Amino acid sequence: MAGEKRGDYRFRPQERLRKRSEYLRVKGEGRRLPCKSFVVNVAPNGLEHHRLGLIVQKRFWNAVQRNRIKRCLREWFRLHKHRLPGPGKDIVVIARPGAERLKMPEMAELLNRCLGVDPKRRS
Repeated sequence: MAGEKRGDYRFRPQERLRKRSEYLRVKGEGRRLPCKSFVVNVAPNGLEHHRLGLIVQKRFWNAVQRNRIKRCLREWFRLHKHRLPGPGKDIVVIARPGAERLKMPEMAELLNRCLGVDPKRRS
């Protein structure tokens, strides 16, 4: 392990979508990839890194469930951002009913399939 370069598995502020205009740009310019319990919008961002935005509507679940879904999605991104194909992309994940019942490994598998991530590929 000595001398081996490790990937950066942090979820940095520059890897988050924050502004409404960023979300609207991804929705307008991006591709929509429907999954079982999520809708994923993906658009190129012109940067060297990927960015993540999350939408979990209040009308579906209580705060505990919404926060759990967001934590799991952030954790998935943190662990798999190095395996996402292509140059920098903005990814907006919208939770649908049924997402609250998924465990973390199920969410990861679903999103990996939806985005074409090879879970065995090393960065």
